Amino acid sequence: MTSLDSQSLFSSGPCEITPGPWERQTVRRGFVGLDGELVFDLGKRSRTVVQTGRLSAGSASALQSLIDAIQAKADGQLHSLTDNHNQTYSNVLLESFQLETPLRRGRAFYCDYRITYRQLP
Repeated sequence: MTSLDSQSLFSSGPCEITPGPWERQTVRRGFVGLDGELVFDLGKRSRTVVQTGRLSAGSASALQSLIDAIQAKADGQLHSLTDNHNQTYSNVLLESFQLETPLRRGRAFYCDYRITYRQLP
């Protein structure tokens, strides 16, 4: 079950987490009289982790409460994200939370979402 800071915010529907590659920063310098260039490795930088899925609840107000709880995690603090396979992504910053569809009603109230995290090394 996917959780954010051990809270089951995403248990109401399926979701998928896609981590991007770690970025690496370098500085290139050339000097007069030197064939080629020097490359300084400045180390590993952050990466993007994208989560997409569906939230559902028995009522519109319960779904809105769930959405509000997720939006409250966009607080500038680092969090811990755990996916369905117990893979933990530590030091993640919730950068954006977007509803991909309006609130809809079927057997329950639901909406699709997309979350973009920035994971720090």
